[in-house]
Amino acid sequence: MSGQPSKRSRREAAKRAAQRRQRMKWGGFITALVLGVGVFALFGGGGDGAAAMAPDFELSGPDGDTVRLSDFRGQPVAVTFMHTW
Repeated sequence: MSGQPSKRSRREAAKRAAQRRQRMKWGGFITALVLGVGVFALFGGGGDGAAAMAPDFELSGPDGDTVRLSDFRGQPVAVTFMHTW
């Protein structure tokens, strides 16, 4: 034995290295895609915000008065929808 790897082991090592490079390439692509989607979702795409506006609706408040979502335009509003079984 000369201490040199055989042709077969060199071929297998090259194949493993190519597979590793392929996985790294796809891993980088998927990471960039996820980050891009996250940034887009976070900043809303930079439009005029019309796509992010909720449709106007009205509900009866606890005191019986009608409350419209449009009454709170320009203010932060948290809407919680609950369900019962």
